[in-house]
Amino acid sequence: MSATALALPVVARPLRPARRSIAVVRPRCATARPVAPPRRPARTLRLTRRGRLVVTCTAATLLTGAVVAVTGALSSASAGVERTSAPPAAVLTVLPGQTLSQIAGQWSPGADWREVAGEIVQLNALPSMTLQTGQQLTMPEQG
Repeated sequence: MSATALALPVVARPLRPARRSIAVVRPRCATARPVAPPRRPARTLRLTRRGRLVVTCTAATLLTGAVVAVTGALSSASAGVERTSAPPAAVLTVLPGQTLSQIAGQWSPGADWREVAGEIVQLNALPSMTLQTGQQLTMPEQG
């Protein structure tokens, strides 16, 4: 064979432009923070007319309940103090043959028996001035 080398034809390839990716390039270091997706705008609460009415009524009911609870607690606390400081009321049992005028005259000898009898009727919430034997009467303070 001959010493000349066989020459092969060289086919020239057309040059292609380099591909560029649009992807986000992330750093490879461990301390880098990942890229967060964009935040969505916050949704606002929309109330209809009926919804506003329900919210208003609920708030008013809760406020009223709180006021009633506080005033009830305060009044019961003060009422307990009054009960313990008041002297016990005198109770008298009606004996056979006693009348309201006799009881009133004996209870407050220096006062008018009609006024004392009226106080006894008021204190005991009596429907009339007639008394029953054995009836318990709360007596007014002697003054």
